[in-house]
Formats: sequence, structure tokens, C-alpha cells
Amino acid sequence: MTDNPSAFPQSISASGPFGGMSLRDYFAAQIASGMAAFSGTSGISYGPHDIAGRTYEVADAMIDAREKLNGR
Repeated sequence: MTDNPSAFPQSISASGPFGGMSLRDYFAAQIASGMAAFSGTSGISYGPHDIAGRTYEVADAMIDAREKLNGR
């Protein structure tokens, strides 16, 4: 995984650079939200450590797929 741009990029201003949240963290947060919302349904239960670990695995896969689609 090489391309992890800011999810909410901001320009550099007189008060300093603000890069925003990374795209990887944004993806992981969205995935964590879905996993937490459905935890306990249909016999599937995720604990906090399950969610934390798995979300970044999926986020990394999403970034890899994004790079392949963009020809990188």
C-alpha cells in the first residue's frame, strides 16, 4: 500500500499545514461503523479488537484495489 492521501485535504495556510484524516483511516472508520451496527445480528458478534483489526485489513484492501483501478 503506497497511496494513502488525505480523505479531507486542506491547503496549507498561514496558520500551518493541515492534512486532514488519511483515506485509510476514513475507510476504516466507515467499515467500523457498519460492523458495529450489525454486530449481534444473525449470530455474528464483533468485539472492539475484532472491529479494530479487521477494519484496517479491509481498508488496506480497498486502497490496493483503488491503486489498481487507477493504474498505479
